[in-house]
Amino acid sequence: MQHLPNGPSSRGWVLLQAPRLTSSTQRILIALLTKGRCNVTQLGRHTSLGARHLRNGLAVLFQHNLLYTRIDNETRVASYDANPEACYNLIRTGKILDMVDRQFGTSERDVIQTLLQLGHARIGDLKQAFDSRNALVSSRSNGTNGHTNGMVSSDNELYVTLGRLIQADLVETVRADSFRNPIDVYHEIKTEATKIAPGEKATGTKHEQQQQIINRWRTYREQSKGVKRQLDQSRGRISKKRKLQNGHAASTDYDDEDNLHHVPQLAPNMIVRVNHEKCLVELRNHSLANFAADALGEVTGEVYRVLLGLLTLEVSQCRPDTMVEDETPPPPPAATTTLDILDHLDDSIDVSYGLGKVKKENINQSSVEKTKVNPPQSDDESEESDNEQTSHRQSRSGISLDDDDEDDDDDEDESDDDHGDGTSHTKSASKTNGHRQTKVKFKEESAPASRLDQLRQHLLLLKESKHKFIRHCGTNGRGQWTVDFAQLMDHVRESELDAVIEQSHGRYGLRLTRILREKGKLDEKMLHSAALMRKPDVQGKMLALQMAGLVDIQEVPKDSSRLANRTIFLWFFDGARTQAQLLDDVYKAMLRALQTLQVERHKERNILSFVERKDVQGKEEEVMGNDYLKRYNRHLERQEMLLGQVMRLDNMISVFRDF
Repeated sequence: MQHLPNGPSSRGWVLLQAPRLTSSTQRILIALLTKGRCNVTQLGRHTSLGARHLRNGLAVLFQHNLLYTRIDNETRVASYDANPEACYNLIRTGKILDMVDRQFGTSERDVIQTLLQLGHARIGDLKQAFDSRNALVSSRSNGTNGHTNGMVSSDNELYVTLGRLIQADLVETVRADSFRNPIDVYHEIKTEATKIAPGEKATGTKHEQQQQIINRWRTYREQSKGVKRQLDQSRGRISKKRKLQNGHAASTDYDDEDNLHHVPQLAPNMIVRVNHEKCLVELRNHSLANFAADALGEVTGEVYRVLLGLLTLEVSQCRPDTMVEDETPPPPPAATTTLDILDHLDDSIDVSYGLGKVKKENINQSSVEKTKVNPPQSDDESEESDNEQTSHRQSRSGISLDDDDEDDDDDEDESDDDHGDGTSHTKSASKTNGHRQTKVKFKEESAPASRLDQLRQHLLLLKESKHKFIRHCGTNGRGQWTVDFAQLMDHVRESELDAVIEQSHGRYGLRLTRILREKGKLDEKMLHSAALMRKPDVQGKMLALQMAGLVDIQEVPKDSSRLANRTIFLWFFDGARTQAQLLDDVYKAMLRALQTLQVERHKERNILSFVERKDVQGKEEEVMGNDYLKRYNRHLERQEMLLGQVMRLDNMISVFRDF
């Protein structure tokens, strides 16, 4: 069991430590992905492998949760099909470890790393693995305690760390149904709910049957949450407030006085694994916080990060479950208050940064404090309400820019009269040099704003942003706030798509696609006037966009002659098709990057096999010659660039597919 090294290349290092499948195991997985569900006999025919290799390969895939199993009730024959989501999650290993290390600490990252390498494991086996590793580390370090390096060093610390991860829903318990395809489970539930014995009539309505299916499906989904609920009752809810030490996350909360007396009692035979759905929720929070930081500033991004953490404490997946159609109205979205955000915000964050200063009398309080209990149905509704607020603000403010200019001029004249020739000379000199004094002046308030008021200003910045990061939904606790994730992610996808279009086709291509996205279908004769471009330039750019698959044209003939001069040509932009095509292109680019990395490793296979020796690890510069060391360092640079490209492509896949 190896420990994750620190440094910028840790993500790439962890990706290299993902389970490396043997050739026979890869052949089994490829056969399941291409042929679909197969039993052992069919796999032997598709892969040309013997029974021993098939058993070993299926055991490895089963250990790493890369396949689903199904046993026929009549023939009792087991069949297998691949789990593509789990296969893709191997790429996100580094991101998950980075998120856990940043949010919880080094001990939690150590446990998650071990579970990712093992797939799933019994708690008793984890305990033995950490005990043997700690003994090995102690012998190498002459008795130095491994806990100082952020490692799990005792059984109680392992139980506390696992308990916190289970309460955070990042680790879930494994049961027999965990290895079944959810589609099979749903069809089985539906069949049992609608099954009618011969000669009997249906006892319930379709609505009652559908509600029974929904309840049983929810029970199936909540089976892995039983230990989490028990820990929440015995130890209390987990807090998202991070404890910092010198600007970094604390290694563990085991030293807390509460945890010393509340070590969870976990059964040694209980099997656990990483919950990738909850990890996706945390990765989405991190992505949205970075997006808000880029748009509004780092401090506002940190405030938004805390708010998202509070809102998603009980959120287990990014997107709603589409397996069943629930006719009951969805529950209201979770909300948090300003006081809760202030309580969980780290004290080292200075919330006075990133804020403009203006007098209180120049702020329309009624517009600022306006709440929206229900989310807007569309962006048009949001813009209309914003326009109403703007007009309401202008009508109530009674402030004119011209009056301000006159007041400023009067103040300057009075200042000149009061201070004599010196001030007048300075004013005339500035005018002679062609400079004018700024009309807009931000004056300091007499009393500095409190930390709570400054925090509310950051929240109002998030609320008034064009991306609608949050929504003001109540007045309790100095304001209640929630996030409409569906609409927010639509804005994020549009921003990501605009960035791709601008990079590929320039700002003119982006302008044309935005016009078509806003107007819908638009006549070719009106497009150049709407875009304020020359007609030949529009035709050339639209042809390039059509060849790239971003836009398309519809021909509407005026009569049966179908002549060009009697036909209306309508350009349109299909956002869903464009996003699907972009996803396909990103998949291909990621595959090419991984294949290139495999070729690079094959070229330097002799050096890599030499470096992987235990007597060479950590002594590369001493053992290797200069030429081989340069080749090894050059390979590491190429590897880091390729893995970085894979991580950036995964960000796009997460935005368009998962978040």
